[in-house]
Amino acid sequence: MHPDHGDPAAPQLRSTGAPDHDGVGPTGLLPTGPQADDALARLYRWPDGDGATVVRANMIASLDGATTLDGRSGGLGNAADEYLFTLLRDLADVILVGSGTVRAERYGGIRLTPERADRRTRWGLSTAPPPIAVVTARGLDPGSPLFADTVTPPIVITTESGARRVPDGVAAIAVGAERVDLAAGLVALHRAGLGRVHCEGGPSLLASLAEDDLVDELCLTISPLLLGAGEAAMLPHRLTHPLRWSLQGAHVAGDHVFTRYRRHPARAATP
Repeated sequence: MHPDHGDPAAPQLRSTGAPDHDGVGPTGLLPTGPQADDALARLYRWPDGDGATVVRANMIASLDGATTLDGRSGGLGNAADEYLFTLLRDLADVILVGSGTVRAERYGGIRLTPERADRRTRWGLSTAPPPIAVVTARGLDPGSPLFADTVTPPIVITTESGARRVPDGVAAIAVGAERVDLAAGLVALHRAGLGRVHCEGGPSLLASLAEDDLVDELCLTISPLLLGAGEAAMLPHRLTHPLRWSLQGAHVAGDHVFTRYRRHPARAATP
């Protein structure tokens, strides 16, 4: 996904197709600045989880379902995608990401511009950047920018053996002996007050969450590219059962389409 370096000039998004199910409906062209931020925050407000954990995934894919271009996702997006990427981060309590994506995208911690800190204040959230929670069975290189270049310390969700390789001073959640128990990890985040979980993939993590029926909402940006075989598919393996989703909204910026789906019917909430 995109590196975290503040908002570009906010692009114009126009609604198309089905109206949003949150009462906003087609919005026409959104203005730039705080008004655009707040309008999109209303459009992308979190599903009602009745105090339980809610997991929102944000992904970008080509027309044929590839999630990377030359190994990274950045080449698929546009300015509107980057704008929405930072806004969705700023609506979250915690950012969930897989270790492969951390390495490929050179993830560091989130740094908020004054404008982004101000909008989190308007939305009733902490002005501190949300932490990144990385899922890894084996641990990460202690020299990773995730540990070295951050304001808010990350959280490592890992196995019992992986927890022994987490750097000193970094919170570790050990859930599972050989395989990370994602449901248990989400429960641990909720107990830490991090109930609005924003997942940025990658594909393997998204597939695991989907297989365990742990995703409540999917924000999918469709990039106007055909890439063919060889690039990473959004779900790299077949699910044991199909999952049905309900369209909540669709917006267009340039040739990119921004969709938002909710799990249908709603999954059983994680406590």
